[in-house]
Amino acid sequence: MVSMAAAMAYGIIHDQITAHLCVEYFTVAHPPLFHTQSPTVLAFCWGVLATVGIGAVLGVILAEVSQSEGLPSYPILRLCRLILILLGTMALAAFLAGVLGFELSRYSLLSLPSAFSQFISPSRRDRFMAVWFAHGASYLTGLTGGTFLTLHIWNQRGRPEWH
Repeated sequence: MVSMAAAMAYGIIHDQITAHLCVEYFTVAHPPLFHTQSPTVLAFCWGVLATVGIGAVLGVILAEVSQSEGLPSYPILRLCRLILILLGTMALAAFLAGVLGFELSRYSLLSLPSAFSQFISPSRRDRFMAVWFAHGASYLTGLTGGTFLTLHIWNQRGRPEWH
């Protein structure tokens, strides 16, 4: 439950920032599940939808790894601290990747895929690339970090048996 709530909170905050930077990322590059142009509404809806599943799966895995029988449980406060560190790392990676995407686009070292070009004005393309890179970095860092977190706790507990 902690993992799912943390993932959704991160997703909502992350998407509030990115939707206000470039709403086209949500209106052009995503399927039209939410029929609105409001960056706030889109960010809330996509922030939940994009994170609830992975947060739940990671939560189940972390619960099994940290609380399984046979060895002392991994302290929940330490687990929460590690989840917060992971979220902070994701945010930093998203920020840095966003800056990189923006600059690569601004200097024409990277261009928008042609499928999106006709729908995004030239004045918004650098922001689109920033948001696209930020989202990619969040997903990559989150999946990698979640895997690392799972293995770390499993090793700390002496590699308990899976049930």
